[in-house]
Amino acid sequence: MNTIQRRYEIYEKLKKEKTVQVNELAEMYSVSLMTIRRDLDSLENQGLATKSYGGATLNESFSTEPSFEIKEGISQSDKKDIAIYASTLIQDGDSIYLDCGTTCLELFKRIHHKKITIFTNFWKILQYVDRNTKAKIIMAPGTYNPVTQAALSESTIQFFKNYYIDKAFISVLGIDLDFGASIPSMSDAIVKKSILDCSNKKICMVDHTKFNKKYMSKIANIDNFDIIITDSKLDNDIQHEKIRRAH
Repeated sequence: MNTIQRRYEIYEKLKKEKTVQVNELAEMYSVSLMTIRRDLDSLENQGLATKSYGGATLNESFSTEPSFEIKEGISQSDKKDIAIYASTLIQDGDSIYLDCGTTCLELFKRIHHKKITIFTNFWKILQYVDRNTKAKIIMAPGTYNPVTQAALSESTIQFFKNYYIDKAFISVLGIDLDFGASIPSMSDAIVKKSILDCSNKKICMVDHTKFNKKYMSKIANIDNFDIIITDSKLDNDIQHEKIRRAH
C-alpha cells in the first residue's frame, strides 16, 4: 500500500471513530511509528486532525478541505460511474467548463478525444493530455491553490466574465436539499459562482457520500442546477426532480 492510500484510509478511520492511536495504526499497516506520525502530521497540516499524545483526533470543521490526493481515493468507482453518465451529455462542438475535482478529472479522461472546447482552472488536467487529445483546452489564469490544484483568485473570476459556456460541470463537497451545494473554501466558491453565471447548462456532479452535508461556503441552491448527477448508492429516500443516478 502506498502512502496516499494509507493516509486516505487513516482519514476515513478518523471520520468514523473520531480518534486514532499511533501504535494501533503502525500495527495495522505494518509500518514504523515514525511513518504513522508523518501521516498524522500530513492530516494535521491540512487542518483535518489534531495530534495528541499517542494519536490524533478529528477536526470536525466546516471550513477545512482534504488534499486532492486524499479526495482522489474516496468513492473511486462511484466517481467513474458519474463521469461516464456525464460524458453522454457532451457532444462535438460543445464548449464546457470542467471544475477542479476528482470527478471532473475522471470526466476529462473520457471526453478529451472529442472535438470540444474545455475551459478549466484545474491545472491537474494538463497531466492527462496526450496525443489523442482533440479538445481545445483553455486554462484560466490565477493564483494556484495547492489543496484544489487549481487557479483561484480575482483574475480567475475576471477571465470567465469574458465567455459564455454551453455546459458547466461543477463538483462540490456537500449537498443538502434545503441548504444547497457547498464547499469549505470561500475563494473556490466565488469562482464556482462566477462559472454558473456565465454558463447555459449547469450540472453538479456529486457522489452519494456528500449528500446531507453542509460546508461553510454555499455555491448555489439545488434549483440553480439543471441536473445533479450522483451514483446508484444514494439512499432511495433522497429524491429530487434534478437528481440523476448513474449506473
